[in-house]
Amino acid sequence: MEKFWVETRTDAQGRAVVVPHGELDLATQRQLREAIQELLMAGQVDLVVDLDHTTFLDSTALGTLIGARRRAHALKGSLALRCHRTQLLNVLRVTALDRVFTILEDE
Repeated sequence: MEKFWVETRTDAQGRAVVVPHGELDLATQRQLREAIQELLMAGQVDLVVDLDHTTFLDSTALGTLIGARRRAHALKGSLALRCHRTQLLNVLRVTALDRVFTILEDE
């Protein structure tokens, strides 16, 4: 089993960036949810989830991202996704989540 971890940092625009490394699925989505929740509770309401180090994304992970977006918006914030991985972009397109999330492909 591939090791999974979540890194957090701040980008040049002052947004909190959450970077999941490895497979994001039922077994690991809780770590992502908790990292995002900690940032939101600390007042970081403009977030980016950088999926460039994510090797797999399942439906539970998608649900986690949708829930995190809702929580950020409830706090008058935002949650965007950064993604350059074709496989993951295809998942977002097939599920129509590319219409729900702002996808930062050019950053």
